[in-house]
Amino acid sequence: MLSVDTIARVVVSTSRGENSSSAFDTGLLLVEDDGFMAERRVRVFHSAEEACARLVLDGFEDDSAAVECVQKYFGVSPAPNKIMISCYPDSETPAAALAAVVNRTADFYGVAVADAMTKAEALALAEYASGASVPMVVFLPVTGTPAAVVTDGELLSSLKAADYSRALSLYCYDTSDAAALMGLAMGLTLSHPDSAFALCYKTIDGVTTSDLTEAQATAIKALNGNVYVTRGYTHRLLELGAVASGMRYDEVMYIDMISVELQNAAVALLAENMDRMPQTDDASAQFINRFAGILAGYSAMGVLASAAWKGVDAGPLHTGDMVENGFALWADSYDLQSDEDREAHKAMPIHVALTLAGSLESVVIAVNVQI
Repeated sequence: MLSVDTIARVVVSTSRGENSSSAFDTGLLLVEDDGFMAERRVRVFHSAEEACARLVLDGFEDDSAAVECVQKYFGVSPAPNKIMISCYPDSETPAAALAAVVNRTADFYGVAVADAMTKAEALALAEYASGASVPMVVFLPVTGTPAAVVTDGELLSSLKAADYSRALSLYCYDTSDAAALMGLAMGLTLSHPDSAFALCYKTIDGVTTSDLTEAQATAIKALNGNVYVTRGYTHRLLELGAVASGMRYDEVMYIDMISVELQNAAVALLAENMDRMPQTDDASAQFINRFAGILAGYSAMGVLASAAWKGVDAGPLHTGDMVENGFALWADSYDLQSDEDREAHKAMPIHVALTLAGSLESVVIAVNVQI
């Protein structure tokens, strides 16, 4: 499989105000396998029963970490409809095992590891995901006492310091709980083809909430770690729904989706054109029209929304300008193209500015009473 990056390359830069396509509904479970065989490197299953039966036939116990992860992955609601399982030999690290999968397929988005990892292994996995050729997010369990996990130099603080946007950590009692959260994220993607969702405040079926004080939960969340807690006796909620950099998981995922769609649309436009596309501004207009149709769909879904541009000046956009419908597109004139780029038959870059719709995570209810 050859990358489309040589034809259409997407460069994403995110700016917070003020200061090759993946299967976005499919999770990958990495499983260390003492009896590893090459045919076990990439397999896809469509139910917990199917996957667990195969693992048992492969020699895994009914109560093994791999089987437990699969059961929790499919046990959430809304449930995903498939899982990719990759076994790897004990001579490999999880990061090396993930790289071996990427060499064969990009048909997954979430990544979890069945067996417990060391801090070094978890950081290496997050590092690999951050620079991988295909978009993905790794789901990492964080176990230990509430005081220990927020200690400087431990996994949470190291992930935050590295500003990883492709690592999502969950404070939990059982490492398999991270697979359950991955299953929930994949299930939500599957069940929301036409509308946006947020991971924050969702319930993770099959996972026990953590018995944390408000101060302990706040300390973990301050390091962009996620907690699963009970509020008001009855509400079992995931908080924050964020990756280590602080961005919300859904923001990362939808930016990835948009990038992949734009890239594929660019390749398709070049491939389906029976005539050659001239190096003129008319070609830029064709790309912009195609991209605008895609982005309008994300605006209708609620992913993008009209807002004032708060990033740095970009092309015709200046701080404070309104970005209608959440996106703006432009390209410089071919009159400005360098001779080198023209001789290389390059298109003028198409610039895309996006403003995300965001999602509400708190509300103040003002009650006025007249007596």
